[in-house]
Amino acid sequence: MAFEIDIKKLEELYEIEKERQLALKELSEKLGYDISFSDEETIENALQSYNMYLSKSVETEVLALMKSLFS
Repeated sequence: MAFEIDIKKLEELYEIEKERQLALKELSEKLGYDISFSDEETIENALQSYNMYLSKSVETEVLALMKSLFS
């Protein structure tokens, strides 16, 4: 099984979360109250997204392995 931890993917997901945070801060200013995430929540959101990415990757690898074993 060729599964590797992809740090670049984690960095990509963290950048997406930082952009989301920036958009929420801008919206908060317009609304007049804070709806943005804390820095810790931003990191946690990126880690949750990465966890989902890893889970799907592992699932794909395992299904491919199972198909090859039982074919």
